[in-house]
Amino acid sequence: MINKEQEAIQNNKLNKVKRDAYRALDKMSLEEMRKCLRLFGVKADSLSNEMVEASLTEYVEKDPNKFLRIWVDNPNKEINFVIEEALAKNIIRKNRATYYFGTDIIGNGLDDVIAFLKDKKNQDILLAIKSETQSK
Repeated sequence: MINKEQEAIQNNKLNKVKRDAYRALDKMSLEEMRKCLRLFGVKADSLSNEMVEASLTEYVEKDPNKFLRIWVDNPNKEINFVIEEALAKNIIRKNRATYYFGTDIIGNGLDDVIAFLKDKKNQDILLAIKSETQSK
């Protein structure tokens, strides 16, 4: 009797996470879906709209907590996307934990890079990275 109750509580928690993830997914534009897939490590630029939606839905189904953590609850998702895009296009380089833009070190670890790019005095570097990623 008690085990069934505990099992129901666990299932309800998991189902609530899934519902929250699907609600967030429903509100996303295709552009946001492409950005989200980039944060999952998928190059979605060349995928059709249908494939983008199907791929992201697969990720949400597989691990709704990860989706919520990477996209919904992540206040730095835009900067994360810029970093991932720049890494993919070799604009930002990574050697072990050190991130480089040109010859300049912009951080040791992802959190350092995010803090560096969010800093007001480094906005020119962020803009340069964004413009280079759009031109490649």
